[in-house]
Amino acid sequence: MAPQRVIDYVVVHEMCHMVHLNHDRSFWRLVGKIMPDYKEMENWLALSSWKMTV
Repeated sequence: MAPQRVIDYVVVHEMCHMVHLNHDRSFWRLVGKIMPDYKEMENWLALSSWKMTV
């Protein structure tokens, strides 16, 4: 299981797609406005997501 903060990031990321369909600058600005430390969550996912099971 991922830490709650990482799960929150995934939810924020997907909800931002309701406003911006692509990963353009506006999308990442919105993600950053909601979750300023989102890059830390991305790093966690990049390093640890392989450990997660469905």
